[in-house]
Amino acid sequence: MKKKLLAFSSSPRLNGNSETLLKEFCRAAENTGWEVELIRINNLDFKPCQACDLCARDGQCILKDDMQEIYPKLAASDALVIATPVTFGSVNAQLKMFIDRFQCWWNAKYTLKKPFIPEDAKHPGFFICVGALKKKDYCENAEQIIKVFFHNINHTLTGSMAFRGYDEKGAVVEDPEALEKVY
Repeated sequence: MKKKLLAFSSSPRLNGNSETLLKEFCRAAENTGWEVELIRINNLDFKPCQACDLCARDGQCILKDDMQEIYPKLAASDALVIATPVTFGSVNAQLKMFIDRFQCWWNAKYTLKKPFIPEDAKHPGFFICVGALKKKDYCENAEQIIKVFFHNINHTLTGSMAFRGYDEKGAVVEDPEALEKVY
């Protein structure tokens, strides 16, 4: 049975730089025998976390939207990869809203002591970020957010790749080294 990789693109740009690199990463995974599902967060119809804390009762979010399809997919996957453009030194708004909706998983793990993925599983997680500025530390905050998110959903940040200096849509396509790095 093939291992399952769940891939999330948070860019609102269809085939933007981060999504292009993510697709190349996914192609490499498929070529090594993984089953890959790529989901564009911007295409999901979901509300932000309302901080109602009702998920502390049973680990389930009461908001009925597209996230209800995402939770079981993530629980059934063997690995996770997230790609995002860096906006003002952080993950973009789409990804932050998506991450915040995993408050129900946080409550399942820490309040109820019943995580959706066993703590000892430590599924691998990968992160790809693309930023316009070439500053060395421009992507560090985004990576820290992902580390905390992965820890809370029992994934381990196995690999992180930051690509700086790419702003115009399609700029990474002109850089074979960037494409090779994710493959």
